[in-house]
Amino acid sequence: MRRGLLHLAALAACLAAGCGREAPKEAAPLRIVSTSAAATHILLALGAEEELAAIDSHGSIVPGAEHIPVAGRGSVLSLEELTRLRVNRAVLWYYQRELAASLRDRGIAVTTVPPLRLGNYAELVQRLGELTGRKREAQRLVGEFQAALPAASEKTGPKVYWELYGPGRAVGEESYFGDLLRLAGAENCAAGSAGGGSVSLEAVVARSPEVILFMEGSGSAAEIAARPGLAGTPAVKSGRIHPVDRVRVLEGVDPAGAVRYLHELIHRKERK
Repeated sequence: MRRGLLHLAALAACLAAGCGREAPKEAAPLRIVSTSAAATHILLALGAEEELAAIDSHGSIVPGAEHIPVAGRGSVLSLEELTRLRVNRAVLWYYQRELAASLRDRGIAVTTVPPLRLGNYAELVQRLGELTGRKREAQRLVGEFQAALPAASEKTGPKVYWELYGPGRAVGEESYFGDLLRLAGAENCAAGSAGGGSVSLEAVVARSPEVILFMEGSGSAAEIAARPGLAGTPAVKSGRIHPVDRVRVLEGVDPAGAVRYLHELIHRKERK
């Protein structure tokens, strides 16, 4: 009788300890592919380099990302490469819906990056901090970001026309680049437009820009100055037509540094 009770007690202890059950599988290490330069920059700043398994080719321009494996270009990713790199999470731009659906069908979880503005940048940092288990680092980054941004000035700065990759394609007021311009102390000549939209040459001339910016590699100061009507604008008369280094203003990559860079361009002294 006593021996039987001992056997029962041992059996109960064994069951309580999980004897006979398979040990729970450990969660697979987080392996991320990022097609967002902003997310790539933030992940690296969070110290999540080991989790960042792959990027798309556009992300190679992000400082520090040069050595990360490239798994494709834009929304065209190599499934073979993702499999080889054991990717189990994708961080994609909001507009990459087809890619998101395709990856989910293959068991890869997706985190979406919304249309980026300076106002929601801190939220993106916090989301990626939660994803990678680096909430403390995310709080630190958010604090540094908020401290580094200058306060919006109530004073009216120089009127700036910022052209994106071709005539009439202007930086809109309600956009990430528009936010940068505003904090850099400029009055946007494309005020009233939401994102990057079209603006006529006549409208640009009528707003009499004092500074003209254009993306480096998409034109030249001489070509812009030669356009009909622009020769009479303050920007052309003073020679304040400046190329913008794309790497310095990448969407979501060091926004505070981008504001400082644009401020320097916009407030350069006029030609004597």
